[in-house]
Amino acid sequence: MSSLLPESKNLRTALFVGAAVVFVGVVAGVLVMSADSGDEQTPARTTPKTQKQKVADAKKQSVKLVRGKVVIQNTGFPTKLGRPAQAAVMAATQRYFDRAIQAPLRTGRVNERYSRDFARSVYGLAAGRDRATLTEIATGPIRAPVGIRSSLVRLDGLGDPFGKPALVAASFHIEVDARTPTGKLKIRRYTELTFSNEAGKWRISAYRVTVRRSIGSKTTSTTARSGPGTTA
Repeated sequence: MSSLLPESKNLRTALFVGAAVVFVGVVAGVLVMSADSGDEQTPARTTPKTQKQKVADAKKQSVKLVRGKVVIQNTGFPTKLGRPAQAAVMAATQRYFDRAIQAPLRTGRVNERYSRDFARSVYGLAAGRDRATLTEIATGPIRAPVGIRSSLVRLDGLGDPFGKPALVAASFHIEVDARTPTGKLKIRRYTELTFSNEAGKWRISAYRVTVRRSIGSKTTSTTARSGPGTTA
């Protein structure tokens, strides 16, 4: 889960500088320096990439989430999940994916702004107890390249009795394949983010994330969930 450059005309300009020694009434000539004068050329130095350049490179490789099936359930009048609501939920899901998952895999650092799209009720859990599962902070050093693939994002909406969308769940799974100093790494993420509309903004009010990591024959699995009764 690729740029076109406009064509332009190439203008070529040649500038030649000659050195001449002129005597009174007599042109002595033009002295030409030999190309093989024996001067050594200093090889160009390569400067290490800065953190900003690494982040820019990572953005070029970023995986874009794509919306899949949209399913609506009604509790009263028929509910429609309009394009603005779908776009808002997809944008927040992409921000979480970029900041919590792709950033550490591409650059080695979690973008701590990932928790900004979580509602107050679960913010403490997302930024605290469940941080190691919700993000890829614990992955460790990775040798390029990193392969990241995503399924389509399914949206499940639930309408209130008056026909307005009350909850929207974004569900998708991620496959990561990479190499580490200790062997081949496989990560399988199963994510469900439930959004509710708070003062006109769709925020993550509940989540369930399961992560399976395999290095060689060793596999670990963790699950983070929020809901009634969960506390930070």
